[in-house]
Amino acid sequence: MMKIYKLLGYVLLGIGAYAFLNANNTNLQATAPVTEQQTPSTPNRHTITLTLNELSDLKVEEGQRVNVGEIISDRTTEKAKLQAKKQRLTDSLTRAKLPLNELKSVPIPKFQTELANLKQAQFNLDAIARQINNFDKKLYHKDPWHVQVFESEKVQELADLKRRELEASINVEQAIASLDEAKLNYQKQQYEHSLKVSDYQTLMQKQQEQVNSLQTQLDTVDDELDKLTSVYSPYRGKVRRVKILGQNERSITAEVTLDIRGGK
Repeated sequence: MMKIYKLLGYVLLGIGAYAFLNANNTNLQATAPVTEQQTPSTPNRHTITLTLNELSDLKVEEGQRVNVGEIISDRTTEKAKLQAKKQRLTDSLTRAKLPLNELKSVPIPKFQTELANLKQAQFNLDAIARQINNFDKKLYHKDPWHVQVFESEKVQELADLKRRELEASINVEQAIASLDEAKLNYQKQQYEHSLKVSDYQTLMQKQQEQVNSLQTQLDTVDDELDKLTSVYSPYRGKVRRVKILGQNERSITAEVTLDIRGGK
């Protein structure tokens, strides 16, 4: 009986040892590393950072395929505004460069009319004066009383000459006054012309300042247009991601990532 119990004990011990060994083998298979030969197929990537005025300036979207030279972004709206501003400045600059109305100088007068009138008036006066100075030769009597009595016609003739002398003298004074007035008028024209010259020089200076200002603005617009160049894709690939990096009052910063397959 005792031998039977011992035999059963050995059998049970053998079964337990077998179970223990099987359990250990199972744990080894579960924890052992799995080794596989895999070649990663991660594509090359190229990232382009863009500055936009508005999202519509971005000409691609995620998932879109692009070719070399295809437009990635183009600041169309800003470019149109700058081109319109450039046209306005160009037109204004063209008008500003138009020559001013020519300022004519005051012609130097010769006073021919006034001098001729004065010469004629003086000639008439001198002629009458000579007649008066020589009138005594016409008188027969030397005594004034006898002249008044016996040569009354000659006395009347002398009185007429003296009246004409007075008129001629007045004409000479008037001719001198006319000449002086003409000279004064010329001086007045010269003064007014000097004022016009001063205004003209001021106007020319303002015109040049305006031209310089417009040219500076035009140069600035040209520089801004040069900076608004379109961005073209340098590679052939697929747009993997479009990411907005930031935004302020003037612009939006975006990032476009391309998956490049098959090289550049």
